[in-house]
Amino acid sequence: MKKYRNILVVLLLIVSATSCKKQLEIDPKQQIDAAAALNNTADVQNALTGAYTFLALGDLYGTNLVMLPDLYASDGYLNWRGSFTSYRNIASKAIISNNVDVTRTWVTAYAAINTANIVLSALGVVNDANTRNVIEGKALFIRGIMHFELVRLYALPYDATGTNNNLGVPIMTKPVKTVDNVSNNVTRKTVAEVYTAVENDLTTAIAKLASVNDQYAAKAFLARVYLQEGKYALARDLANDIITNSPYSLITNSLEAPFRTKNSNEGIFEIKQNEQSNAGTSNDGLATFYASYLNSTGGNVGRADALVNTTFYNSFEAGDKRQTELIYEGTGARTGYFTKKWYSYYDNIPVCRITEQYLIRAECNFRLNTAIGATPASDINMLRARAGLGTVVPTLDIILNEREKELDYEGFRLHDYKRTKRSIGAFPYNDPKLVFPIPDREIKASNNSLIQNPGYSG
Repeated sequence: MKKYRNILVVLLLIVSATSCKKQLEIDPKQQIDAAAALNNTADVQNALTGAYTFLALGDLYGTNLVMLPDLYASDGYLNWRGSFTSYRNIASKAIISNNVDVTRTWVTAYAAINTANIVLSALGVVNDANTRNVIEGKALFIRGIMHFELVRLYALPYDATGTNNNLGVPIMTKPVKTVDNVSNNVTRKTVAEVYTAVENDLTTAIAKLASVNDQYAAKAFLARVYLQEGKYALARDLANDIITNSPYSLITNSLEAPFRTKNSNEGIFEIKQNEQSNAGTSNDGLATFYASYLNSTGGNVGRADALVNTTFYNSFEAGDKRQTELIYEGTGARTGYFTKKWYSYYDNIPVCRITEQYLIRAECNFRLNTAIGATPASDINMLRARAGLGTVVPTLDIILNEREKELDYEGFRLHDYKRTKRSIGAFPYNDPKLVFPIPDREIKASNNSLIQNPGYSG
């Protein structure tokens, strides 16, 4: 059974949001009391730490924002063999509006947004201008990426050739601190409005952030946003900037290193994990669901719930190291094929890697018939050479296939298929069955001012 616990006064509709955890309750490592005043710089910085802590939970990048997009796009790709009904229903596209993982991802994303808004509302107590800019930039980064993740999962996809007037998600820019701040008539903005808000938050964040690493994390996400929107020139130029000017670079001697080495040369933005602080080792966490092997004492590592589909495994070219080095045969709780990307409970989670930027630059240059920074052939064949493969003359299909192989099981499958208008099994890319419901509890708490997505009750 899954339990609920109060986490923070968060969201539009409710004063105490609840975050559900698999089986056992896991307290966030940092919390703030939303009603408490932030009186000085240290208070504000502590609140900002709390916002980042939400990102690391299993509700968000600790598990769901990485696993759910791939699980949802599971046809011929990822097989779910676990006992959690919520994940099984997502994989089979039989979701109901009170699905606990759909709910907890929504709630905790808005918890992170609300904490960022609390930080932004307290900037006046930060006296040093440089410190204030950095705090503001980091808070806007969190708010921007969370609205981006929400609109991709809970709304129909952005269409580069359309008006994007479909319902998106609520855009939250004011903090909820007390009962008096709660609104019962929050509404969903359009997909176009949400993407505009995301762009504005990330571009402002880039301008505010002093650290090169922080700036490039925001740029990497913004490049991802532009690619999702089909704004290829903007995505290309940002990717080229990151490749050319950032401190990050491809690791050429090990495909596994970016996932085993904390803060590796490839890791533009990573969720930090260790033995004391991680997303989970038994009922949450990426390695919990993806791993299947015996440790040094003969114990099982991982539940082995998420298996590489044999159709996808067999789609690799002969000799591709991404198959032979990053996929292994399980020896633990289940046999079968498993990704080695999520292998240890305590490894960092690289959410943005430099690899993605080469793929963005290659795709956008190809689509625009340009060669900014490098030709598409140069970028794609560099990645293929690292994987032990020969050169190709790239087509769009080849580039997308390379993207699929490089970024497999990192949370891209659903979003990439939607933006390129490819069907997922029998479902067209814009089928309402490929959109999460607005959680039923939020519909009810809003006095029905939140409109439910088609095909779901509530």
